[in-house]
Amino acid sequence: APTATLVPAGSVRVKVVVTGMDGKTQPAADAVAWIPGLRAAEPPPAPRMSSRDKRFEPRVLAVPKGSTVTFPNYDKIFHNVFSLSEGARFDLGLYRNGASKTTTFETPGVVRVYCNIHPQMAAYVLVLDGSLYAQTGKDGTALLGGVPAGRQTLKVWEERGGEWTGTVVVSPGATAEVTVPFDASKWKEQPHKNKYGKDYPPPDDDENRY
Repeated sequence: APTATLVPAGSVRVKVVVTGMDGKTQPAADAVAWIPGLRAAEPPPAPRMSSRDKRFEPRVLAVPKGSTVTFPNYDKIFHNVFSLSEGARFDLGLYRNGASKTTTFETPGVVRVYCNIHPQMAAYVLVLDGSLYAQTGKDGTALLGGVPAGRQTLKVWEERGGEWTGTVVVSPGATAEVTVPFDASKWKEQPHKNKYGKDYPPPDDDENRY
């Protein structure tokens, strides 16, 4: 009987670049590349998005669907983390320094996360169908390892550019190189409303803005 030969997996190196309003093309940090429907060999670490210095860390968090994300508050003031995104609405209410709340994301898609007190706090949870994904660093590069050989669908998301879908052919034991360009020359940051659909009050003393 013929013996089955194990075909070694390959990898995909994705370089993400984005063209801004000034017409210059730069590497895109915090973009997410993934192969839909595939699972990574190792489960990803427990996902967290912290409130620190009135910012979300990380600003972009990719998680497989069904993940429970912890939202700890490291600031000395109250925060209220919420989202009005389709399929992933949640409101963690007010909570103080040292406290954590969690929410579980079941539906793949982009979840915009805000704080109901501090309008400058904005982040994204990218809920993925599958757990084979990577985020780009400052150099705009993400490396997907353990990709089965053959033709694979590749998806990439970038905050200003949106979502890109293409195919990549992975050779056994080799690294496929893909460059994904986004055009964000017309992108403008849209102010968002608070969780009640109202404008944020003008900033005053933060300690009083519970």
